Amino acid sequence: MKNRIVLFVIVLLCSIGALKAQNREYIAEVDTNYIMIGDQIHFRMKVKSEPGVKVAFPQLKDTIAKGIEIISGPVRDSILEKDGRVLVQESYVITSFDSGMYVIPPMPIEIQQESYNNTLRTDPIPLIVNTFVVDQQKGNYDIVMPLAAPWTFAEVLPYLLWGLLGIVVILVIILIIRYRKSHKSIFVHEKPAIPPYVLAMKALEEIKKEKLWQSGKTKEYYTQLTDTIRNYLDGELGISAMEQTSFETLQALEKSDQVNAKQRDKLANMFETADYVKFAKAEPLQDENVRNLDIAYDFVQETNDTIRAAHEKERLEQELKEQQEREAREKAEKEAQEVKDKENETTN
Repeated sequence: MKNRIVLFVIVLLCSIGALKAQNREYIAEVDTNYIMIGDQIHFRMKVKSEPGVKVAFPQLKDTIAKGIEIISGPVRDSILEKDGRVLVQESYVITSFDSGMYVIPPMPIEIQQESYNNTLRTDPIPLIVNTFVVDQQKGNYDIVMPLAAPWTFAEVLPYLLWGLLGIVVILVIILIIRYRKSHKSIFVHEKPAIPPYVLAMKALEEIKKEKLWQSGKTKEYYTQLTDTIRNYLDGELGISAMEQTSFETLQALEKSDQVNAKQRDKLANMFETADYVKFAKAEPLQDENVRNLDIAYDFVQETNDTIRAAHEKERLEQELKEQQEREAREKAEKEAQEVKDKENETTN
């Protein structure tokens, strides 16, 4: 009787795993299975699953397999499908410089959920790398140069028109600059640019006052929150975050001296939550919404303090250098004057 109960529990657990996996698709693929030496193609790993599932792809470095090199990547992207599932994928640009038959091995993809974890393995992918065939009888010979043909007026005309247009544009710019210089009013003052730190703190205060997630607008709340941080990174650290994915932005932050590892980890958690909300329609807990706003506040404040401290240090070092140069110059002038006075005394 006891053995029957154990067998029943095992069958029940397997059935639950099968039900959870039946709504999940995964694949590894390449653009083509046949390339020439040096050709570059994309290698992609894709998982389509229900919202709320975390997907962890294998971290590939320099090579996928022996003879197959990675040129760039990974690039991660998430897309919400029409059927409500989320397509998550990572892609690499790969190539090979040796001819032959290669096999991309199965890739382990970890699926993480609150009540279910699993590792999926993709199918192996064959890749044939071919080389150029040289005729052994003919041997090597020079490339035939193209025959020179005389220019016609129809071929020259577009270049003449573009040249004349360029000259006209340059003349117009010169006239506009001269006009502005001659008509510039002494009472016109340009408004000073608002520092990125001030803009970011003001935007975060507005987000806090609007109470978007409290009124059910969670997606708008995280969109404004991440856009504020991205604009701050663009203005303060020179990172084009508005044009990058979350993964690319975090990679750029790893090269920044103004941001430490702890700050990057907190920002990564905030971006991850925002992506799940925007693409998978997830609904975080209230404490998580408040914590992500605090993360944004702390990140802006701490990085601003670090940048201001670095600028202050540079200013003090510059002042010290100028003072040392001034003292050295005064000392040299004093010594030169003393030598001159001694020469005058000797002459007299």
